[in-house]
Amino acid sequence: MTLKRINRVAIGKINGSPAWDQVEKYAAADMVGGVYTDLEIASASTMEHTRPQIAITGQRGDGETPASVSGNKDAAPSLAFYVRGLDMALGAFAGINASAATPQYDMLLEQSAGGTTRNLLGEDVIAGSTQWVLQFGAGRVAIVGYAIGDVLGWVNLSGKMECLPVVKVDAGLDQVTVAGDGAATMTGGFSSAPAITDDIYGMRTYPIDQTAGERSHITVHGQLADTGIERLFQGCLGSVSFADADGLLMATWAAQAQTWTAQQNAAGAPVFGAFVPPNLGPVSTRGARVLVCADSSWGVDSAGVFTPATSTAVAVATAITGGFDMAVDIQPRAAATGVNGRQGFVAVQSGCTSDVRVYHDGTTAALLAGGSQTFGDGAALSFMDTQVISLLLQFGDQPGATIVLEIPAYQANATVGEEGGLATIDLSGKGFRPDYGTATARIHLL
Repeated sequence: MTLKRINRVAIGKINGSPAWDQVEKYAAADMVGGVYTDLEIASASTMEHTRPQIAITGQRGDGETPASVSGNKDAAPSLAFYVRGLDMALGAFAGINASAATPQYDMLLEQSAGGTTRNLLGEDVIAGSTQWVLQFGAGRVAIVGYAIGDVLGWVNLSGKMECLPVVKVDAGLDQVTVAGDGAATMTGGFSSAPAITDDIYGMRTYPIDQTAGERSHITVHGQLADTGIERLFQGCLGSVSFADADGLLMATWAAQAQTWTAQQNAAGAPVFGAFVPPNLGPVSTRGARVLVCADSSWGVDSAGVFTPATSTAVAVATAITGGFDMAVDIQPRAAATGVNGRQGFVAVQSGCTSDVRVYHDGTTAALLAGGSQTFGDGAALSFMDTQVISLLLQFGDQPGATIVLEIPAYQANATVGEEGGLATIDLSGKGFRPDYGTATARIHLL
């Protein structure tokens, strides 16, 4: 059976990570504070659940068929939702920590990514900042705790948010360097130098990291419209993907569940009250920015050494389309003594894929070729010889309504295509462990 006409969904997080010997901790008593969060879902959401009947075979003297036996319960909730940035109008501006602005779907991203979620405080710059080097007040870099791999946002002179990854942190000088370096390549960086007291927006980051073990089970409670039918899906583990939906960014959390119950208002299930929608509209994919570095890991080697002369040439292009899939491989842990024949699910590994289409113009061609290639498919061919870049996709351009998908080390195939009669370069590839840190990719909300 599949529930398609879903009216309301509430989600709850289970205490602890789902180690194989903890996977059956999905009851109401195991929930964090016993609190459910209302989730605004799109019409593409479904809640598939089954319980097969096992046929009993054998000889009967009367030639009749024996009754079947009910098998194990299976469930695969798939929740689609429009993506937003930090859930407040002004985002993480100076003095505001991103942890205070988590969106409704926070726990879904946190679980799917698996890494330890990072929150960064917004901060004002002082005099002396350039397009590439941000200058902060005495001791503020250490207090905020900036680190390589963070993404910082700044609202430019046109009133639009620009986001760049951090490639160097110098606490002694209270400086933070973003991708691109004026002294070396004159590429990348912000469109202009931030002015005194301009906000550098903080972010909430979800690192896709299999080593952290931060995943927790999710409980999903769904209600069908105008029917009174309710289902409770317990012990869910899932993966999130992002895709364009008519010009808006939509995410889908596709999960598997340990069990389900059809009992209306089952023990531990929430009682639905008045729904309060989020205060922000969904993020637009139109005019999404693509930031690419021809060398991987944003110019940082395995020791965290910053090499501006050779590794920080970046270019910014506008995406025609762009998608991102955490691609977490989730497998059941079969067990005769477990509920429904298993002891929960295990996130085996993350595949982390991304497909991007950009116009084949001078900017992207020169970027991918590492030179001045502007015609033909030489750029694509040169790229395929190297095959390792850093990739950042920025959707949205306003504080509180921006999401950044980052792959520090990205391998892809590049093909020359067309869009409306204009030449394009299509990148289709996946991320792998970068030179710094363990996160294959990062999702940043600003």
